[in-house]
Amino acid sequence: MNWGKGELIKIIGLYLLIIPFLNALNSTGYVNSQIQGYFGVSSTEFMYMNLIPVFVLIAGLPLALEIAKQFPLKTLLYAVILLAVFFNTCSAFTSNPFLFIVFRSLLAFCTILGIYAAIFPIVLRYNPAFNMAIMYGIMQFIIQGSSHLYKYTGVLFADLYDWRISIMMVNINFFICILLTWIFIKKDIIPLKQPFQFDFRGWFLIVLILVPILFLAAEGQMREWFTDPGVQIAIALLVFLIGIYLLHTRFNASPIINLKVFGYRNVVLGTLLFFMIGVVNNTGSIILGYMSGILGFDDFYQARTHLSIFIGICISIPVCTILLYRRIYLQFTAVIGFVAFGLYHLLMYFRFYPGITVKDFVFPLVLKGIGIGFLYVFSSLYISEKVPKHLSTSRMMSGILARNVLAIFLGAAVLNTFVSKMTVSHFASISQQINSGNSEAVQKFNKKKNIAIISGFDTKESDKLADNSLRTDINKTAKMLSYKDIYLAMAIICFVPVLIILIFRLGRRPIGTIEVEPIPI
Repeated sequence: MNWGKGELIKIIGLYLLIIPFLNALNSTGYVNSQIQGYFGVSSTEFMYMNLIPVFVLIAGLPLALEIAKQFPLKTLLYAVILLAVFFNTCSAFTSNPFLFIVFRSLLAFCTILGIYAAIFPIVLRYNPAFNMAIMYGIMQFIIQGSSHLYKYTGVLFADLYDWRISIMMVNINFFICILLTWIFIKKDIIPLKQPFQFDFRGWFLIVLILVPILFLAAEGQMREWFTDPGVQIAIALLVFLIGIYLLHTRFNASPIINLKVFGYRNVVLGTLLFFMIGVVNNTGSIILGYMSGILGFDDFYQARTHLSIFIGICISIPVCTILLYRRIYLQFTAVIGFVAFGLYHLLMYFRFYPGITVKDFVFPLVLKGIGIGFLYVFSSLYISEKVPKHLSTSRMMSGILARNVLAIFLGAAVLNTFVSKMTVSHFASISQQINSGNSEAVQKFNKKKNIAIISGFDTKESDKLADNSLRTDINKTAKMLSYKDIYLAMAIICFVPVLIILIFRLGRRPIGTIEVEPIPI
């Protein structure tokens, strides 16, 4: 790639153009408590407020890609940027939770159009001289790295006044995109102009399939999975709708998710790999809950701690990209990724104790960033290998649904359910040890009681306050034991793929042919 100085500046400018579209929903990642307090909604309602825009983004992906092909790229970018600024601003200044969801969902849909229009000039202009490992590596570095930077920057801006400022910060980025579009995209062309053809029936079925998954992701952890009528109805409806979609694919020449794509071995294994990556990456919510609920870290400290993941990404993605570009064995990159995730979970297993500080999270989270860097680049390339262009959307959707919808969103609900169950079990076990023979518990109870009496409470009220304080301490201990159990189990799960890969000698070959269509995400 013997580019001149001008060519290098152009490609940097085109990649910078993509970043705000990838992060339109990320700037409020660490200020959720502020938003929930502003709207005054319950935890379940706030889960819907967060999840619906993301589900709209996933469901709208195939439709947005087809719509984007009908418009000139430069015109499309200008229009999408202005719409994104409008919807983003409206979401910041509405006081209605429903309108907040609507505006954020429209913003999410616009970002798909923006990503397509921004990335296509790169594919069109530089693909002939561009090794796909480098292109996927750059894209994953931008996607994974910028998300953490936007979340951290969002906290800094929110600290100036409130969460609205972090949203308005994204508007500044969008206005910069107008300037970047004017400078770096000269021709207003339609590179893939063709008659609009879209499987609306199949798309509608996919949307319907996502509805019960959304319900389970938002409310699953609040319900009894095996006995709650709502959960049972959602699961039955999900199975029924999947069956209908499978029947639909038999009688449609070009469905959105064409089952023929699973005739390629790398797509089957790649989809499973996407799911595994989503599972092992799913324990981040536990860390955030631990920081805020037990350690008392504020938004800023949580965001600053998670910058360690960004450091790991900065190390791993360039290294992984170079290895794949040099056609190193797939086995090597996969093993490094899973080992890094395994060590991260194993180290965090020893971090669940009172008095832990910010610096204790740095090294484990750097390892997590290394795991993300290796596995995300590797999986994105592997699932794309030798898949023909007419099946590219099917390949992309299978990976996204496996990792984001099933592993991350639905998996989070299952994970939180396990944490709640184990916390109750540990609470009961610890409570049995709190008796008159436990000198430490008696001493702590008497101390709390004496403080309450000195504060002016009578004996009965003091006993109640001391008992509640003791129960709170027991609950925190029970939660930490539950977190330890989860992280030990996840460490084992991370090392299982490593053993399978090594024992069965899987992936002993380099990446082959990669097609880029429609977008390398």
